Amino acid sequence: MLSKDELARTSRQRLLPGFGDAAQERLHAAHLLVVGAGGLGCPALQQLAAAGIGRITLIDSDTVDISNLHRQVLFGAGDVGKPKAEVAAARARELAPELQITALNARLTSSTVLDLCAEADLVLDGSDTFDTKYLVADACELTSTPLAWGTVLRYGGQAALWHSGKDCADGRGVGLRDLFPAPPEGEALECSTAGVLGATTSVIAGLMATATLGWLGKLPHHEELRGRVTSYEALPGSFRTLTVGPDPARPLVSTLPGERSFPPELRDGHAALLDISENTGFPDATVSLPWHTVTDDDAVRRALASCSSKLVYVACPSGGRSAGFVLRYADLAADMGIELRNLPGGLASRDY
Repeated sequence: MLSKDELARTSRQRLLPGFGDAAQERLHAAHLLVVGAGGLGCPALQQLAAAGIGRITLIDSDTVDISNLHRQVLFGAGDVGKPKAEVAAARARELAPELQITALNARLTSSTVLDLCAEADLVLDGSDTFDTKYLVADACELTSTPLAWGTVLRYGGQAALWHSGKDCADGRGVGLRDLFPAPPEGEALECSTAGVLGATTSVIAGLMATATLGWLGKLPHHEELRGRVTSYEALPGSFRTLTVGPDPARPLVSTLPGERSFPPELRDGHAALLDISENTGFPDATVSLPWHTVTDDDAVRRALASCSSKLVYVACPSGGRSAGFVLRYADLAADMGIELRNLPGGLASRDY
């Protein structure tokens, strides 16, 4: 049963044709998994909590950084250094006190993703690396869980609703790999190095949240959402939509992709690993330099000197912040006779 407060809070959307109390009850009974409390996860979580989703599991291993604040709308300056999952969950509870939300301050890995996806009625993927996006998409296909998917970069982005797997009505459905069979080769651009317009993340997150509400609430035309990909360009402002069909030549996913292994130089001991995570503690790191302590060049020089290697891989949970670090300090390192390289995919793509 919906409480008086929830009925009052959702009164405007319940007036919509095809919505009413029935759709609101379905949203109240739904369990949503949100992967990532970043530029996409924050605005989507804000909208979905306010709309009356009854139960949410939120997973993110990162902490709030001051560079997040221009687009990650659930955080303020006072939250810098705090776990994103916990802060975002607290903000969501303020919007909807009856919301049952579980904050997991942890990495999503191949050993946990299947159970998390299987327990959810829909997964919203707000992650920011291709490794995680394909891990989530494959897990959703293996468990036949609907997936609200989005990606942003610079002045644009894309959003889609995927539903694939053997338990779909047609025994197959349509999934991410029907459009993009494999992640791009090499090191892809990320927001930390290529930039992103903060308002664009809210637009894409809004599309993802709308698809989530349509699917879970069984709103009019919700079945038509599956396989529709909307592309958005912020300036001068345009939307394009295409409908993706299943690729008959592509077999359904049968196993999860393996976790990325370390580069051979690290495995062979011919390189050092500098961990710049906010919450350091990666057991194989040669030197840990918590992100909040990267305040000046001298701090970086001391950390690099402690690595005692001419080749240093820099790592963080996602691989984004470390990519920016490498760009910023490559010349400083070169003056010390050290080559800096980013660990692509980040520590989140390695089990330990």
